Amino acid sequence: MENEEVCEETDSESTEALMEEYERKRRNRADDVIAAQAVICILLALLFIGGSIFRPELTGEVLEIVRSLASDSSEVIPNPIDIISGYFDKL
Repeated sequence: MENEEVCEETDSESTEALMEEYERKRRNRADDVIAAQAVICILLALLFIGGSIFRPELTGEVLEIVRSLASDSSEVIPNPIDIISGYFDKL
């Protein structure tokens, strides 16, 4: 019986430790930031689609500005916007 009580105490301590670790991770989650970025990207895509339908010349100018800003060579990894626009240019 004493062994069972010791095991229960150890289990409750480990459960409490796991709960504290879970709460700590839950507070420091980056899911909100990722979700906000996804929403912004979707809205920008919708704006570009709508702009290309109603104001194609203005949207083209804005796209060129975005391309020039995105093609900055100071980045360490290749820019995915350049890769995607390269595929569209080939079509």
